[in-house]
Amino acid sequence: MSTRTSTDVLVVGGGPAGCAAAIVLAEAGHEVTVLDQRTGRETVTRGDLVVPAAVTALHELDVDVARLGHTVLGTRMWHGDRSVAVRWPTDGSSRRAATTAATAGAVIARDRLDDALRARAVAAGADVRMGAQATSPLVDRGFVRGANVMIDDATIDDGANTASTIEIGCRFLLVADGANSRFGRGLGTHRDRRWPSAVTASTIVASDRGSDAWLETHLGPLDANANPVTGHAWVHPRGDGTLNIGVTVSSSYRDVFGVNIVKLLDAFCVSIADRWRFDPTRLLVEPVRRRTPLGGSVGPTMGPTFLVAGDAAGMANPFTAHGMLAALTTGRIAAEVLDEALTFGNSTTLQRYPARLDESFARYHKVGRLSARFLGRPWLLRTALRSGIRSEAAMGAALRIATNELRTGGDRGGAERAYRLALQVARFAPSW
Repeated sequence: MSTRTSTDVLVVGGGPAGCAAAIVLAEAGHEVTVLDQRTGRETVTRGDLVVPAAVTALHELDVDVARLGHTVLGTRMWHGDRSVAVRWPTDGSSRRAATTAATAGAVIARDRLDDALRARAVAAGADVRMGAQATSPLVDRGFVRGANVMIDDATIDDGANTASTIEIGCRFLLVADGANSRFGRGLGTHRDRRWPSAVTASTIVASDRGSDAWLETHLGPLDANANPVTGHAWVHPRGDGTLNIGVTVSSSYRDVFGVNIVKLLDAFCVSIADRWRFDPTRLLVEPVRRRTPLGGSVGPTMGPTFLVAGDAAGMANPFTAHGMLAALTTGRIAAEVLDEALTFGNSTTLQRYPARLDESFARYHKVGRLSARFLGRPWLLRTALRSGIRSEAAMGAALRIATNELRTGGDRGGAERAYRLALQVARFAPSW
């Protein structure tokens, strides 16, 4: 079956970036259609941490974080047998709301968060279609004017699934279908392979410490040869009797191709099982391996009638590989640019989008990419970790930089001074 519909903005991807854009655009009075190839019944296994600045971004979208997730006060940062407890910065981002809820981080099961964002988009007036996969763009004289969409129809009585194909036209299109963006690649986006990416594996286990108020972040987990890896491992209590556990390795690590990420996760689970009181042989979810482009490494981020946001644009944090804050931020920026283009009928407005992304992220991403390269050498990483883990101030500064919670006014501390120095160095370094 083939039918044709149309909308002002077609959003390919129903994750945080796509939903953030849909909410803002729908509340501005525009027709928005969101396509999500997932059915909504899948278990999403990835890091569930929402850093304080992302909590603020969710509050700005009127998403009830307190109802959805588990509040965490900070993280215990480990290297070897040493640890330092570091609370979230309370006076960092100038965007931070002056409320207790907005100065804490949260752990929210990703499927619950995605459900809440989609529901919020529907409440704002967006048309959200689950089980709808945008397979290819509709192009007219070089302009993207919509997408061919395969719809996963309802299961029929004999248990078989049927699918139909429709065409959805649009004035503008937003690509927000995640790190492995097939639709984006179909429009010509590509990753700069000189820039870092992250390989991650994570799982979920049952634990009676699942409501702990502190995270754990293990810096430089050890590979099979007892060398620290450029990356980190984590334990995220989810508040429901379970833990999200994972490891991330940066592609800048010198021996990255010799690391088996799933075996590294298994070894990490065994090493922390007694302290976190869980059975490492009984995983609730099989480990999921994924690769995430980092630091703005995917482009172009715009075409004459389309924009690219979130992980599809490689905007995840190059220090941590977290993509939630970047997804929410780029989704909102994309919506503001598209709102202006729709309101004034001028598609050249889309040319402002890359500049706005650069204004928000470019310098921070470059410092992050250079840091990843610098720490990709095991002996440098080992030296930095051994000296840093002895100081609560050093770890606090590292957390402030890694989560992009730098002070924008008032009394600035060691994190801001170190970051300013890194910016000066980055001015004279290559773009990678």
